Order: sequence, then structure tokens, then C-alpha cells
Amino acid sequence: METKKEKLDDVLSSFLQVGQIKACAIVSKEGLLISSRTPPDVDARIFSALCSTIMGAAEAASTQMKTGAVGQISLKTEKGTIVLIPAGSKVIFTVLTETGAQIGLILVEMESKAQEVEEILFGT
Repeated sequence: METKKEKLDDVLSSFLQVGQIKACAIVSKEGLLISSRTPPDVDARIFSALCSTIMGAAEAASTQMKTGAVGQISLKTEKGTIVLIPAGSKVIFTVLTETGAQIGLILVEMESKAQEVEEILFGT
């Protein structure tokens, strides 16, 4: 029987098949790295900590502005896009895309994978 870690690794590996993805990770909202697929030039622990910080700031802004729960965060940069979506109340599924990536397709796949992550970790 597969462990949770193996199941999460499988989720990330299958997500990479979408293409145009430099890195992806499953991160706790506290910034702890749960699982990742990153190239050598991306430090997965720093990536996870920064993504946690971004999500925390977005949630604080959303609470202050009374706009409801954060459903997605996208940061478009010169060299790609960082996308974060919640995978339950305690976990973030995040991706760093290549420049010009098909964000729509990636978002659809991210939502599906985030649900899988939530089911694996929390049995929902």
C-alpha cells in the first residue's frame, strides 16, 4: 500500500505532464515543504516559505477587505507565473510556470490536483 508521501509524489509527477511547468510543490500554510518537484536552480524550501508568505498576505488582505476566502493567487513575472491555490484549509498547491504557459489549462489541472492532495492528506 502506498504511503501518503508516495501518493503526493505521484500527484506532482502526473501534474508535470501538463507541460510548461518549472516547479510545483505542496506546502503547509506555515511554510513547511511537504513535497515538491523543482529544478536544481530552485530551492524548494525557500520556494515553499515564500509561497506561504504570499498566501498569508492574501488571506489577511481578503479578511480585512471582507471579500471571502482566497481561491487563487497568480503572480505574472518576466520569466513565468507563480500560481497558488488552497488544497484544504492547511495546505497550498503551488506552481511556477514557464514564460507563455497556458495558464487556463494549468489552472484546471491545479484545481483537480489540489482536490487530490486534500483527499490524500485529510480524507475529504
